[in-house]
Amino acid sequence: YITSNEFVHATPKALGKNSVVILASQQGNTAETVAAARVAREKGAATIGLVYQPDTPLCEYSDYIIEYQWARYPETVDPAQQKAAYSLWLALEILAQTEGYAQYDELVSAFGRFSDVVHGAQRQVQEDAQRFAAEWKDEKVVYMMGSGPSFGAAHQESICILLEMQWINSASIHSGEYFHGPFEITEPGTPFILLQSSGRTRPLDDRAIRFIERYQGKLQLIDADKLGIQDLSTDVGEYFCGLLHNCVLDVYNLALATARNHPLTTRRYMWKVEY
Repeated sequence: YITSNEFVHATPKALGKNSVVILASQQGNTAETVAAARVAREKGAATIGLVYQPDTPLCEYSDYIIEYQWARYPETVDPAQQKAAYSLWLALEILAQTEGYAQYDELVSAFGRFSDVVHGAQRQVQEDAQRFAAEWKDEKVVYMMGSGPSFGAAHQESICILLEMQWINSASIHSGEYFHGPFEITEPGTPFILLQSSGRTRPLDDRAIRFIERYQGKLQLIDADKLGIQDLSTDVGEYFCGLLHNCVLDVYNLALATARNHPLTTRRYMWKVEY
């Protein structure tokens, strides 16, 4: 993917009438994303807008509109109808329609079981989330780690939750990149949250875990294999790891915000000053 403002200022040369551009904005009014949709349309590309709020500026420049579900309390929404899930659906369909995909039916079947797996995982981690919140509420910096599809979830947690919504210094580190420099900051008590994936990139996570434990870093593991990812599929379940981690992190985020008396809606600059 590419961030909206970079798309506007460094527009891919391949963009044209044979392109499909997928854009997302919660309220449908993110200025950079609206501008990106306008640029895409001007170049003749088909545009798909993912929004929570309909009838918003992004919709004006979207040939197709998908309204996704969102709520502060995760148990009140269907995980298969959230933004990230629709993104995977779209990628799957585009791949299947343009090149064909041998495991298409298996992925569709896994989507049918996804909501049950997520809700079961969210119930499973309730107690651990409370423990985590009590033990981590005073941390001044937290490093997020992950690999494969779960690296996206780690990055989102770092910038959207820890930095934006909790004002906790954070960085997202790919489990494979950890050994290319970042591991030098590891010492007793250094806080890491690692989203342990399932499938082909799990060895990258395992290696990072061993090093962090060896040097006594403070480690919170959220293991997709222990949260039911294999109930989706043994072959394509890994593609759902990031989605599952996103949904499970919702439980931890609410617990942490409560323990810190810092609601997830708190902002210092966003929507309040010119930027």
